[in-house]
Amino acid sequence: MDLAFIVIDESELDCFIARKVIQQVDENLIVYVFQSAQHGLDSIRENRISGGFTTIILLDLQMPVMDGFQFVEEFEKLPAEIRNKYKICVLSCTRNASDISRIMAHKTVVSLIEKPLYKADLQALITRLA
Repeated sequence: MDLAFIVIDESELDCFIARKVIQQVDENLIVYVFQSAQHGLDSIRENRISGGFTTIILLDLQMPVMDGFQFVEEFEKLPAEIRNKYKICVLSCTRNASDISRIMAHKTVVSLIEKPLYKADLQALITRLA
């Protein structure tokens, strides 16, 4: 499976860690990083990202301006031909059961991984989605 990743997290450190873990799995994987959910959504909407790859979005929930919940709500309004190129995995440190239930209720969210991202978690996600 040809894969690419989008990391959306306002934390520069968390983006750096996610990129490094992805590169540990395969240094040839394409990784896009956005510290703004709106910028990530705009790039997806304008079809500037997916070039025939399945793209896994690693999405933080708690962000300023547009949070992960708002991102998913707007993402689900996109045409199916765009949405179908992406798989959303929430990457969050939340333990709030209502937040987890709320985000996992969205059909476009395929998984939730607790921060920090570890290589084994990422490999398990890739295997499950392959």
